[in-house]
Amino acid sequence: MAGHVKDRQSNVIAFPRSKKERRKILRESEDKRVRLCVKLRTAVGWLLAVGAFLFLLANYRLLTPASIRSLTSYAIAGLRQHEGDITSIVYENGSLADGTLFGSGLAYVDGDTLYLAKPGGLTTMKKTLAYASPVVESGGEYVLAYDRGGHGATLSNSVAPVAELTLTSPIITGSITEDGYCTLVTDEQGYRTAVYVYNNRGAEVFKWQTSEYYILSAALSPDGKTLAALAFQQNSVSLDSKVLFFSVGKGEKEAEATLFGTLGLEVAYLSNGAAAALCDDGLYTVSRKGQAEKVISYSSNDLLAFSLSNDALALATRSYSGSSRSDIYLMRASGKVEGPYPVAEEPSALAVSRAGVAALSASGVSVYDTSFQPQWRNPEAVGARRVLLTDDGSVFALYAKQSRIFTAHSTRSEEIPNDTE
Repeated sequence: MAGHVKDRQSNVIAFPRSKKERRKILRESEDKRVRLCVKLRTAVGWLLAVGAFLFLLANYRLLTPASIRSLTSYAIAGLRQHEGDITSIVYENGSLADGTLFGSGLAYVDGDTLYLAKPGGLTTMKKTLAYASPVVESGGEYVLAYDRGGHGATLSNSVAPVAELTLTSPIITGSITEDGYCTLVTDEQGYRTAVYVYNNRGAEVFKWQTSEYYILSAALSPDGKTLAALAFQQNSVSLDSKVLFFSVGKGEKEAEATLFGTLGLEVAYLSNGAAAALCDDGLYTVSRKGQAEKVISYSSNDLLAFSLSNDALALATRSYSGSSRSDIYLMRASGKVEGPYPVAEEPSALAVSRAGVAALSASGVSVYDTSFQPQWRNPEAVGARRVLLTDDGSVFALYAKQSRIFTAHSTRSEEIPNDTE
């Protein structure tokens, strides 16, 4: 019996306790497959280490205390969520100054704080602002909040603020691109107005100050290389508007167009490289060479509402034909103009997106597809300040203390008969 035990012990190979020695044995194994597996394991290990390092380098903000708190609140809200929560966003302080779509939820400000919120009582980020007249704009993964008439602006992503800007002059208006580049127009000290451009890290990349023009609106091209500014100039008794094009990289004016006898309201960049200028007497397109064309005309008192997005522009004017009370026009990002589409009511607000158009009126909200075919309406949107339309066709109705989300399947939503077009 003892001899058998000794034989078995003599057949046991002592495996090294040291990792270094074990790796050496495996690397020097006579079996090619073992050696190949060792090399692959080593390569994969290094790749994972390098990948983890690069991820943390690119997303270091995820480890900030604010980000960790946001992730914690996200998890807690997810556990608490129950059926019915996803139809509204209740403002945390019970008030709203401005709001815009962001991600699958809403970015809103109440004067004291910027909130990024989702349906179901989930607030993913808070940033104290203390602005007197806050405005919020969104573009892609970024949000711009600024104090109209004040000096502060904040650029944020979905996790945390990226930059906080303090300007020397009061801010008139601002805008932001899908890439997070933003423009701010100021009532510049020592000049009439000025326009600034900042990249998505908050660094100033362009500035133009003028003693000649009053800048009303500014927009960047989709690639961020060209700036279009809408301004007006007082010439004796006439009031003329100008669309000015600037090279952001060179810091130079490249072209301009004069829109005689009109006051500009808003400017937007189109995907065809031209600018769309909304004025009090019509809608103009202006090429990069400074050639302007009036594509929609109306009286200065007949413009009811308008809405801009990165993909389209919608506007409503009073109608004086047939039984319709207003006409809605659409301008695509390509510059193509569609309409007029007659509607039976006067909209108090419009929203436009890739899904189509939403019109808020005294009877509720009505939604139309991209061909302006009537889809559905919901009377419960009565009393909303304004509406926002997501790319999947959902409507966010913004009220004083909460936002409600309506879809074609909401309780009181109903199809719009074709005879009401």
